[in-house]
Amino acid sequence: MNKDLVGLDRAFTNHYKELLDIQRVLYEQYKEYDFDLNKTEITEAVCQRMMAFWHFHYNNTHELLIRNVTTPAADFFTETCMLFFKVFFEQRYSCRVRSEKSIVKNKNAVRPDLSIWNSDETKLLAAIELKVNDGWKRKDMETHLVDRESIVKYHYPNAYFGVISFWNFFNTEDHNWRVRNVGLVTYDQNNSHPRTDGLIEDIMKEIEKQIL
Repeated sequence: MNKDLVGLDRAFTNHYKELLDIQRVLYEQYKEYDFDLNKTEITEAVCQRMMAFWHFHYNNTHELLIRNVTTPAADFFTETCMLFFKVFFEQRYSCRVRSEKSIVKNKNAVRPDLSIWNSDETKLLAAIELKVNDGWKRKDMETHLVDRESIVKYHYPNAYFGVISFWNFFNTEDHNWRVRNVGLVTYDQNNSHPRTDGLIEDIMKEIEKQIL
């Protein structure tokens, strides 16, 4: 066995570095992919990546390190959703998909998790908030989202506003369900965390209506 610590640890670091090469290859393949929003494959791919993220981080922190918190998933969820929004809307409609970009130039206004712009980025077409769950806001989350939406609509009245959460906290009977609000999975350890009928494709279809 190699007794050198750095040499041993290359098994991890080399694998980690290879992920970027894998992502680059997939990104180019996805740019040519014939997406069908009547299917559920984007939602399935996002859920698959999130479960892979938690498989490593949850087991690493709780099984190996015995750490009482799990690595936050918010940034990974944003980047995962952004990948599919970017390859779909930029290739099909020549839009620009951005993250954390202020909706008002040269001002520190609302910076949506995802924003979709026309080709020269002068007109906001859609703003999407991405949540892993309802977080510390809990019962005040809807008020927070309504406030965000009102700011977006003030500056761009015709822009679409939507929310995607991995763990669902929305009322599935509400009129905004699958139109403005989508939660992908119900947190229920006793029932293997069942999927809802909400889809990322639902939100993408609503955005398409703003573009077409």
